[in-house]
Amino acid sequence: MKPLNSVLALGALALVIAGGFHYWPELSKPAMQAPNGSIPSRAAATSAAELTQSGDQRVVELAVKYLELYGDTITEPATQARLYNERRNLLARYPDSGNELFQSAITTAFPELADSIFALMAKLDRYNRWLDNHELRLQGLPDMERYAELWQQREAIFGPLASQIWAEEQNPVEAKSDQFQQTLARLDQANQMPLTELAHQLQTTADELYGADLARQLAGSGATGHALFAMDRVQQQLANLPADQRQQTINDLRRQIGYSEEAVRQLAKDDQGREEKWQKGKTYMAERRTLQNRLNGDQLEAALTDLRQEHFGFSAPTIEREEEEGFFRFERERRYGLN
Repeated sequence: MKPLNSVLALGALALVIAGGFHYWPELSKPAMQAPNGSIPSRAAATSAAELTQSGDQRVVELAVKYLELYGDTITEPATQARLYNERRNLLARYPDSGNELFQSAITTAFPELADSIFALMAKLDRYNRWLDNHELRLQGLPDMERYAELWQQREAIFGPLASQIWAEEQNPVEAKSDQFQQTLARLDQANQMPLTELAHQLQTTADELYGADLARQLAGSGATGHALFAMDRVQQQLANLPADQRQQTINDLRRQIGYSEEAVRQLAKDDQGREEKWQKGKTYMAERRTLQNRLNGDQLEAALTDLRQEHFGFSAPTIEREEEEGFFRFERERRYGLN
């Protein structure tokens, strides 16, 4: 399947695509488990002839949908992982042809990333098979032990990408320990403490509370890093640094709390991608304000549509819907090392 040509893409983007499946990579399997091969009654009613006749059109519709829902952040592993539920639903509806349909749509929408997306789908299949095989045992473990074992398996399968895919998962290091929370609050008020000493005390506290082995697993999972970079004091110091020094400081802090060199390199690359998006967003918002000062009514709306298209391409309709709902993503607080 060739990528969408410009005429077809523009026409398809006129469609309003609502909803979407959200990938939440938790222990609960229904939202992430690979199909078990059973064929629901609705799928049984879908004939092979129907799929063949409308296959090309369906590929185009899916490709545009994926561009619309995921295109803005598709280079991020967490976004690619959300496609797992899209694939799962296609396989449930079209057991014989769903995988081919998914691959064609992904290749059409994201030709340069298709191979990495398919590789990630295979790893997610492997991870979900492991969850199936160990479900009862995992449910019987204390929370911290289960969390550590889940992360050990995630890192074994996904490597440093694990901390990005499951970045939104609740962190028991922060949620389960009042003593750890007290340490975070104290360190967050230590205005004169250098970042290296702050990170050292944070890591020492984790070692004392959870043991060195578990603390290393939590650091590798990104849990300790999230706790560190979520502190306002850390963000204030990072914001005051020049860009190149800031990134070097973030890299050094990650090493100090237990990140591997491979993870440090990968996360620094992700930081750079996020920085470029924030800079693009700042430029867009400045130009947007200029237009609002000069125009109004239909002229303003037309100019804003062109501006969004110029800066965000296929993601422009998503940005427009967000703005209609009063959400401006580039007016959020910047959190270095996190977003």
